[in-house]
This record gives sequence, structure tokens and C-alpha cells, in this order.
Amino acid sequence: MQNLSKSVLKQRADARRRALSKGSISVSGSLVRTLRRCGRENCRCAQDPSARHSAHVLTSKVKKKTKVVYVPVDMVKEVGNWVQERRRIKRLLAEMDALAEQMIRSHVGASRAVGRNRARLAATLPTSSRQA
Repeated sequence: MQNLSKSVLKQRADARRRALSKGSISVSGSLVRTLRRCGRENCRCAQDPSARHSAHVLTSKVKKKTKVVYVPVDMVKEVGNWVQERRRIKRLLAEMDALAEQMIRSHVGASRAVGRNRARLAATLPTSSRQA
């Protein structure tokens, strides 16, 4: 990790916050293209597995179970954008977490340095001025 000043870390965190505010609709999960049979006996997909129909679904985990939602053809691109937006948001939040952790660590180091400096200063002062 880099040792950056508190003001630089705050500026970077504020930039991430502003980027988050520019967001739009987002959805968690993955957009998946599947191949399936339609169920009609006389359809080409019933005889030829390579001729199966393509469908898009949004998969996500809810209470440790996979939830699957059918995505209509005319919404595939839009839902794909929503999934990408959620990934962008998660990335920005992870970056903000790292910046906040850096700010905490730098504060602790700075506080310890101030304490050490005060102790050194107190040790160098004459005893009569320490009581004043």
C-alpha cells in the first residue's frame, strides 16, 4: 500500500463517491444464455440438440439458492447493462473500503508519532519546566 496523505485519500474517496452518484439501475447476478427445447414434438429442437432455442436468464443467489429469472429478448441488452453497472458499483465500493482502511492506518501511525514526539520532547525538557 502507498503511504498517501490524508487529504489525498479523502480526495480519492470523494471521487469514488461522486462516481457512485452517477449510477443508474443495477441488478446483481449474471446474465446467462442457455439453449433449451421448446417442448413441441415436431420442432427442430426435439430431434437435433444443436438446434435448440436460445434463451437468456438472470441468475443470482438468494439465501444460498440460485434464483433464475427469464429475460425477454428485447430486454437482454438493457439487463446486461444493469449487470455491468452493479459490477462497477461493487468495484467502486471495494476501492472506497481500501481507501478508508488506508485512512485509518495512516491516522493510527500519525497518532503514535505524535505521542512519541511528545515523549521525546518531555524527556529533553528540564524538570522545572515539565511541571509548569
